[in-house]
Amino acid sequence: MSHKADRSFFDRKRHWSKRKDNILECYLPPYLSKIATQGAPVLIVDAFAGPGKFGDGEPGSPLIICQSIQTALSKGLSVPVSALCIEAEKELFFELNRLIGQFPFAKARHGKFGDYIQEIEEKAKNHSVFLYVDPFTVEGLDWHRMDSVFQHLNISNMSIEILMNFNARSFVRRGLAALKLAIPESNLEIEDTEEIDAPIVTPPSIKRLSKVVGGDWWHNIIKSSANFPKKVQHVANGVCERLSERFNEVCQHAIKALPHHTVPKYYLIFGSRHPDALILMNNEMVKSQRTLADIAKPKDPTLFEMRPIELVPDIEKLPTIILEHASRPTERRLVILNVIRECFCRFAVKEIRGCIEQMLKDGKLKSETGKVRINDSVKIFAAAK
Repeated sequence: MSHKADRSFFDRKRHWSKRKDNILECYLPPYLSKIATQGAPVLIVDAFAGPGKFGDGEPGSPLIICQSIQTALSKGLSVPVSALCIEAEKELFFELNRLIGQFPFAKARHGKFGDYIQEIEEKAKNHSVFLYVDPFTVEGLDWHRMDSVFQHLNISNMSIEILMNFNARSFVRRGLAALKLAIPESNLEIEDTEEIDAPIVTPPSIKRLSKVVGGDWWHNIIKSSANFPKKVQHVANGVCERLSERFNEVCQHAIKALPHHTVPKYYLIFGSRHPDALILMNNEMVKSQRTLADIAKPKDPTLFEMRPIELVPDIEKLPTIILEHASRPTERRLVILNVIRECFCRFAVKEIRGCIEQMLKDGKLKSETGKVRINDSVKIFAAAK
């Protein structure tokens, strides 16, 4: 299974898709600049590419990827970069092939993602690899086959990163069907009811769903007494835990259609072994979250912040969090990283640095140099009370 049969999904780009693609578009330039310092050629894979462009003219992920590579190369990137864009449906593939034919470094391939795993695995031996995995349905994923690429994190010095769109909502509904449990009706109050996932015509097999997430750990979540939103979140957490077996840094960002929804359209899940990648991704996902927060902003000004803390984190709590991570002399860089790990997608690096500087001015923190203006390698620590 791949894309919607009537392909209406590609008629126009929804605002949640724009947020998702903005994250990809903003992450790739600093990624390419940083990864080039490792000296290895780079391969960027769009595993479920689609036609490359929406009917309203908005770019899809293949075009975003190719334009990002083209810009980086034009600025003198020191390593070669190639793009591999895979699409299973013939009609969409023909459009994709025409669109990216203008980019000499890009190849469009017809078939399923799994058909090209072995080729990608070979490249991972001597290339830095960035996987963008955005399937239309969860059945498009095969965990063990993807893990054949991830395993190179343990057997080589090559960089591998993954940005994956995981539709936990769809997985839970399919899991309930497979286990012959009651499936809740779509609820406009908690989720977007526009179904842009393939309908459950026949219950998917338990075996197939276990292949999607790499084991049967999901059974207990689906069978639990937790409500539907909690099950969705727990499944997303479980996928992150599996990725953590390979990647040092793993994070997730819920992409919602509307601010009040408790069930996201899907989760963007990111994995890398480098802390700098986590910091970059945090900044982009904070921007995405604040775009959603802007949608929830009241039309008329209010005296107090009325939006939920999930959308607008309380910046007043940041000093306390920083002090927890600076209880003993610690490089500012590591303090910032640990705050992000604890509070992913809540505070941008600029905000954390600014708060640290203010705390140094106020005497709540001390630096090993005794100065307020410091760099990330300087150690900071909580001032004695």
